[in-house]
Amino acid sequence: MANDNFPRGLFPINFNLNQAHYYRVDTATDIFLNQPVTIPAAGFVVGAATAGASGLVLLGVAVGFAGTLKRGLATNDPFLDVSDLAPPTPSSDTGDRYVLVADDPNQEFMVQEDTGGTALALADIGAAADVIYRGAGGVVDGNVDTGLSSLELDASTVAAGTAGSWTILRLHDVVNSDGTENAVGDYAKWIVRITHHQKTGLQAVAQA
Repeated sequence: MANDNFPRGLFPINFNLNQAHYYRVDTATDIFLNQPVTIPAAGFVVGAATAGASGLVLLGVAVGFAGTLKRGLATNDPFLDVSDLAPPTPSSDTGDRYVLVADDPNQEFMVQEDTGGTALALADIGAAADVIYRGAGGVVDGNVDTGLSSLELDASTVAAGTAGSWTILRLHDVVNSDGTENAVGDYAKWIVRITHHQKTGLQAVAQA
């Protein structure tokens, strides 16, 4: 039977590793759960580049959000909406925003494969690939009801070496909703890890 079609971004699977809050001041774009993030030269966390950007230097993946003093957000949004990022005022909690990031270089993530190009095979384990957003034009987007990112692993970008932003570790051992095992092919679930991590000290500058 077919694999379940359930894009949810990059879902952490060994979640006992490090997580940390990072300050967020950029108000231009939303950040969704399970979306990769990076820290540019300005020093605050931002969502990573859109589809087509290869070899990104990444900090980790967004797994939660907080407001002033790392309390809950003023509005109960499941993602960090730009409307939550208005300048602070004395009468409202709409100022400081923080992103909780799964930022351990050894963190592993489950991600769904897309349906473009030739499907990945077990022989692709150890290779690297990039991600692609399912929204129109490949722009950063997600589900505004669940807050989950819509990105998937872009099978058409897989290649030997370290050019891709995500290294493929293995096929995920998970069961589909119909009782069949996850298998290679469309919508396969793979375990990946960041290829170029900002906390490893291997990169001289932060990713813009």
